[in-house]
Amino acid sequence: MGTHSEKGNRDYRKDLAAYLDTVRDQGRNYLEAALQDLRRSKHVCLFGIGKTFHPVMDTLRNHAGVQINLLSDNDPSKWGKSYPGNLICMSPHDLEAYKGQVAVVLVTQYYGEIYEQLRNSGFNPIHVLMVFRLLYGDFFKSKGNIDTIAEKTLALLEILEDEESKEVLLTLVHNWFDFSMDDAGYGGICSGHPYYPEGIISLGEQEIFVDAGAYDGDTLMEFLDRTGGKFAKIFSFELDKDNFLRLEHTVDELEASIRDKITLCPVGLADEEKEIRYEKGGGQGLNSCVIEGGRGMNVGRIARLSELLKGEAVTFMKMDIEGFEMKALRGAEEMIRRHRPKLAVCVYHRPEHLWEVPLFLKKTVPDYKLYLRHHGILEYDTVCYAVP
Repeated sequence: MGTHSEKGNRDYRKDLAAYLDTVRDQGRNYLEAALQDLRRSKHVCLFGIGKTFHPVMDTLRNHAGVQINLLSDNDPSKWGKSYPGNLICMSPHDLEAYKGQVAVVLVTQYYGEIYEQLRNSGFNPIHVLMVFRLLYGDFFKSKGNIDTIAEKTLALLEILEDEESKEVLLTLVHNWFDFSMDDAGYGGICSGHPYYPEGIISLGEQEIFVDAGAYDGDTLMEFLDRTGGKFAKIFSFELDKDNFLRLEHTVDELEASIRDKITLCPVGLADEEKEIRYEKGGGQGLNSCVIEGGRGMNVGRIARLSELLKGEAVTFMKMDIEGFEMKALRGAEEMIRRHRPKLAVCVYHRPEHLWEVPLFLKKTVPDYKLYLRHHGILEYDTVCYAVP
């Protein structure tokens, strides 16, 4: 799909259309090929015990029907320890006894280096699999959905503000079907920490900030750092009760002059007001994952932001709410249209959010300038930015 050196003369529309035509015609699907390798192999090993290990293992077992019987890591402190699934972590040296009989799944952000390490040691096959592609594998197999992806992403190309956004879009779509281990992968489009990309989001001294999906206050603390504590108001929304307790603790530690300008809301944002039951899952963002469902063990309230903050001239809003982003945006539509705040909205929880969010924002405020940035070397942390 081209190289970074070619970006200046690149016809993104032509490249994207041609690539998706090829995917549709050839039935290309990296995930299906990888799962076939795993099912054929005598042994399956997960390599890398970090924050993505548990979600990937659970998803492989419960959604893909793949059984894992080996576990390895480069960290000597993990060797010999027992992990869920009755798995004992072994060293890469001990894993070599299974060479030729094992398919290795890398579940670490250091997949590039570890891929080279294992390939040079003679392991094959080696795959990188994360929760997003495992959960949405059926979505990407459908030719009808590929047609939709083509239609919507080509429309999205027309409204993105810069070449970097277009490069991000094409790379993300490419990795849905043909994941790349090299610099064409996520590492090639990673642009550092989210929510405040240089040249896109700038902050003044009178910001009214909405932190939707506040987790434990991590984004709030970065906002305070970047503004030097000079702001008008902060409204932090967090549905999950455990996270909300951590958020309260974070804010309680602040100076009173700062604390008095912060409002904490144990509410989820959506396009209606009601009580919901929800389950906490592994999460693609891995901080909190809320799966709405009537059988959930947790009870919370969701509401429309336009009603909750009626009269507040919000200037900046960040949303990372585990797949509820479109519902929350619809519930904030009147506020967005009236006050035209700067927006940083996560678009990686569901495939269709990659185009639904920016197309919705452009329709709501036609003057918005839209950008896409990817802030990690895994499939997580893609953010759509809108600035008036």
